[in-house]
Amino acid sequence: MSGVPFFSSMGWLHVILGFIVLTDLSLLAAEHRRVCIRLIALQGMLLGALPLLMHTGETAIYPWVVAAIFFGTKGILLPWLLWRTMKQLPFSAMRPYVGSTVCVLIGLCGFMLSLWLAGRLGLTFNALFSQVFPTSFTTIFAGLLLIVTQRTALNQIFGYLVLENGIYLLNVPMIQYENLWLELSILLDILVGIFVMGIAVLHIYRVFESTDVDRFAVLRD
Repeated sequence: MSGVPFFSSMGWLHVILGFIVLTDLSLLAAEHRRVCIRLIALQGMLLGALPLLMHTGETAIYPWVVAAIFFGTKGILLPWLLWRTMKQLPFSAMRPYVGSTVCVLIGLCGFMLSLWLAGRLGLTFNALFSQVFPTSFTTIFAGLLLIVTQRTALNQIFGYLVLENGIYLLNVPMIQYENLWLELSILLDILVGIFVMGIAVLHIYRVFESTDVDRFAVLRD
């Protein structure tokens, strides 16, 4: 691949990275599970498209295979599993320990911190890595924030997925080295984790008639 197509794709890369940051902040502000699942699906589709913009090698089929696998898994399969789990649970609004406005402000602080870190760390060994680092760090930060601020197990799974999306984004620049098996092994771990957590959430609800993690603190032998 020549240098011209690669540099012309950088504009689209920045647009997608900007939308990913917006989905992070929207997830922190969301008040309904349905909205969260849709945002996670959108974020997964955006992440699935990134390998097509970052691959600079001569092999044409490799980035399309990776993009198709991750687009279908992150953008369709995992959101569908979350949607199916949500439908079997009673309706519950998002009730974080802190308000959504505070969560968004903390998320913005995390984004500014990521920009500062990108400048201080001097990530020059890989131009693509330096481009995605702020967005990746922000996504990881948003995922951790969702995990620690949400009251119910299913909502914490949302945070786990967002956290993993940030880790995946950090690995996307390695697409030019064609590490498909490493990426697929990570994806398999995610699928197993989501299946296990989804089953666990349903069992928690059937036993305790609630998925509020605060109630776990009162369990006794």
